[in-house]
This record gives sequence, structure tokens and C-alpha cells, in this order.
Amino acid sequence: MARKTKQQAQETRQQILDAAVREFSERGVAATSLTDVATAAGVTRGAIYWHFKNKVDLFNEVWESTEPKIDQLETEYQAKFPDNPLRVIREILIYILTSTVEDGR
Repeated sequence: MARKTKQQAQETRQQILDAAVREFSERGVAATSLTDVATAAGVTRGAIYWHFKNKVDLFNEVWESTEPKIDQLETEYQAKFPDNPLRVIREILIYILTSTVEDGR
């Protein structure tokens, strides 16, 4: 079997992350197995373990990939609603839920 290039490895890693987002969104993190993610990504469980130590590591990577956008939104909404922190949280949650429904993420 030929070794994968760095580009191919990065593409596989991204496929896994995208599948994890979809599966975690649809099933919930606790109910999603690495087999579910592997099947959705079209890879083996071994491929997942090549890129991630375990499901927690995979979830943390998914979370970290969304964190910068959430930080950006927090800054934006704090400027819009400086005296209303609950409104800031509400607007961020609405954005996340809307994005989840529209993008499948």
C-alpha cells in the first residue's frame, strides 16, 4: 500500500472532522461511536486513530475549530449589546443553532 502524501493526510483528517460534526450534531456526542464517524467519513477506524487519540480528542478538535468564530461573535454582540450579557449569549446560541440547521454543523 502506498504512503499518503501530506495533502492526502490533511484531506482525510478534514473528512473525519466534517463527518464528526455531522454525526455529533445528528446523534449527540455520547451516542456517536468512532465507527459511526468512520463510516460517515468513508475511512477506517484506524484512520481516525492515526489522526486522533480517541473520541475526546476528536471532539476537542471539532470544538477548537468553531471556537474562533464564537469568540468573534461574542466580541460583535458585546459591542451591540454592552449592557445585556444575556442577550449576547442568546444571539450566539441563535447563531449556532441556525448554523447547525442550515449547514448541518
